[in-house]
Amino acid sequence: MNHIFAIRVFIRVAETQSFRRAAKELSVSSAAVTRSIAYLEQQLRTRLLNRTTRAVSLTEAGHHYLDGYRRILEELDCLDASTLAEGRAVAGILRIVATDALPPQAITTLVAGFQHRHPQVRIQLTYSAQGSNNFEERYDAGLLLESPATDVEWVQLSLVTDRLVLCAAPSYLATRATPREPDQLGSHSCITIKSGSAAWRLIGPDGSLQCVTVEPSYTATSRTLLRLAAVAGMGIALLPEPLVARDLEEGLLKRIMPDYNAHGSRKKVSLFYPHRRFPPLPTSAFVTYMLEYAGPTGKAISATATQTTAHAPEFTTTE
Repeated sequence: MNHIFAIRVFIRVAETQSFRRAAKELSVSSAAVTRSIAYLEQQLRTRLLNRTTRAVSLTEAGHHYLDGYRRILEELDCLDASTLAEGRAVAGILRIVATDALPPQAITTLVAGFQHRHPQVRIQLTYSAQGSNNFEERYDAGLLLESPATDVEWVQLSLVTDRLVLCAAPSYLATRATPREPDQLGSHSCITIKSGSAAWRLIGPDGSLQCVTVEPSYTATSRTLLRLAAVAGMGIALLPEPLVARDLEEGLLKRIMPDYNAHGSRKKVSLFYPHRRFPPLPTSAFVTYMLEYAGPTGKAISATATQTTAHAPEFTTTE
């Protein structure tokens, strides 16, 4: 019995919850599926599947082995693909999560450049304000401000976030006194990314740092939504300057306390990807593309190792 084939059969049975459907998808007989499962259970000396006339479900051991087998086959498939890929186009699915510190125009331009280079790669992009849970399971690469997991490779790129500015709609300011000092913000309606108290750290014209705690009247999961809320007159927001530049120019928003700057608003965006011995070809190609895009000296390192910077002309993003 081919052990690798038996593992593939087990995974398909677990995913389809049916011996018959697994056999159909693998183009083998139901008897071959039954023999493969029996072979694995005999080798492991434990039951992997609960079978009834109506359903198939995983045992506790089955859940454990399913996770392990998936990782093994993923590395085997990637190894086979990398061995056979020479001279062939990169193809497949690339799942990217990007911080919305990157403006839509910037991330679209970046992703479009990659897809023009590798037109057979199908890209699935998630735009997120707060990173990602289960990064290693859900995504192949991330352009984020902070590490999404511990077991990842990463490289700091020359993607720098823009400064943040305080702004509000004239309709809001018509009903409330325009704040002139940071301590006056506490009495205003403020809109933020995260729920609960938010600390806005502002640097004054004399260089002094002032920390103001605001209780948001409205929160949203992206800065684009915060911008729309600010334009609608819902309160004062701390937003990336390029994101609101046109609104400020057209008078839809007005700068608040222009002599104050947000402390630490310019941050580096880093490229993260799951630690795998043989990463999928689209992932490897995207890492190569980003290193070329952000500079030739970038070096992928462990998340627990010393930081390395990729030197390149600055690519401006927003936070």
